[in-house]
Amino acid sequence: MASAVEAENLFWAIGILALPLILALPMKLLYQTVILGVGPAERSYRSTVQRIIDAGMQVEHFRGVLDDEARKLGVKPSRARLNETDLLYPLTITHFLLTPMLLILPVIAVMSLPIILLGIPVLYILEVFLIRRKLLINIIKLLETWFGKQIIHIPNAGNDHFSSVAKVLEASNIALHYHRVPRVVFLGLFSWLIIHWTLRLDSIIAEFTIAGVFYILLLSIVGIITTALESNLVLVDPARGRIIPIADWLDSMLTPIIGVGLLFLLGRDLMSEARDGGNTVLFSATVLFVLYVATAVGVTFQWGYAWWRGRKIRKNFEMQAIEKLNPQSYDLIRSRGRILLNVRCSMAERIETEIAPGTNLTFADLAKLPTAHDEFLKQPENPLS
Repeated sequence: MASAVEAENLFWAIGILALPLILALPMKLLYQTVILGVGPAERSYRSTVQRIIDAGMQVEHFRGVLDDEARKLGVKPSRARLNETDLLYPLTITHFLLTPMLLILPVIAVMSLPIILLGIPVLYILEVFLIRRKLLINIIKLLETWFGKQIIHIPNAGNDHFSSVAKVLEASNIALHYHRVPRVVFLGLFSWLIIHWTLRLDSIIAEFTIAGVFYILLLSIVGIITTALESNLVLVDPARGRIIPIADWLDSMLTPIIGVGLLFLLGRDLMSEARDGGNTVLFSATVLFVLYVATAVGVTFQWGYAWWRGRKIRKNFEMQAIEKLNPQSYDLIRSRGRILLNVRCSMAERIETEIAPGTNLTFADLAKLPTAHDEFLKQPENPLS
């Protein structure tokens, strides 16, 4: 009888853990069909945006063209900008795992407030060491020197996206910031599972406190580094034929560690609770609680610190990269199935000569892509010619 009860509790515990995934699937479908739209007008508009991206240009350079195209197709401006964001910063199933947090936002906000308040001075201190004292750029310099890699600069198609028309509560702006949330959220659950596994404290308050401090440290380090690395620096590995943005390279190292670690710790702790006669249902509910508290902290970080300080951090890091690395700037173009990587100039020259976001290039200019940018960017001397 006891075994039957334990098996039933374990079944319910697994069901609770699977609940976010069950909710995420229809929400993702709803987002892609109803919110983004799947009609011919939306598909045509996305095709126009994709042409700009394929040409290696920034979407904001064609703001006037895109607004005219949206009006011609009858696509609302807010939906048009949301479709642009989806092409540049798509939301995956991971993002929709976290959206149920909105249903319990008031409670979660109150519970996450101590972590947020404690994190503010930690973020400031680590920013001083990592950015102002140039620790991060010096580490990347060593990476380039020791491992034989090369750092180059490739402008991102989403640079300064919505910089001139951004509205805080517009769906496209929310999606833009929410795209970066999961990378710091799962650090919270990872931190608690590690503390729960290693310390096995009797006091849940003490366990949450230690896990919260550990999470703040991880969030601050990873958050500041990834914010700085959104400066369009790309790591080139000729030996393996790879070109990967440094921010994505960092994510590619962290994701397996955190992802596999989460699965291992979740399975291990859940089975330990079941074998030791613990409350597996309560454990699963606690896991979701920690996940959504971490989501609230991650959202606050993204809309608070990363939004408020992000531009300045990226600008400072950009100048440090020019000073320490002096990388060359390249155009990455896709045309008729061919991928072209062409060196243009130094990163410093690219930043100085790049046409401003919001420039009203015409539809004729768009029709000439992917060669249009050759006419609108000042052509410095090719450093490799």
